[in-house]
Amino acid sequence: MLLLQIFSHLKSGIDQSVRHLPIHARYRLASALDRPDPDGRDWRALATSVGLADRVPASEQTDDPDRAGLSRLDALLEDWAATGSSGGATIKDLHRELVKLGRPDAVETLLSLAPLFKYVD
Repeated sequence: MLLLQIFSHLKSGIDQSVRHLPIHARYRLASALDRPDPDGRDWRALATSVGLADRVPASEQTDDPDRAGLSRLDALLEDWAATGSSGGATIKDLHRELVKLGRPDAVETLLSLAPLFKYVD
């Protein structure tokens, strides 16, 4: 009975917003996707794929002090998380887009560092 109560309060990690990615996961993903890719499979391609291509120029240079230290990918994830209903983009959505983008390195990073579950009340 106690286990059922515990499991009823767990939310799958892949169903969480990309905002809930641990900082280390975001850092490693940014390390992989902030750098320009010779085949164009970087943060810009991800922005285009998720419908945020109009925000690419704004993400490249910003005067916003709240975003001054953010990587381009991290800023994109914040924008993407803010779109849509019920928390925007999920970790599952990010996984799907990275697979489509053809970035197995980023997929592996995401799968190895994303949370398995989150306790919700």
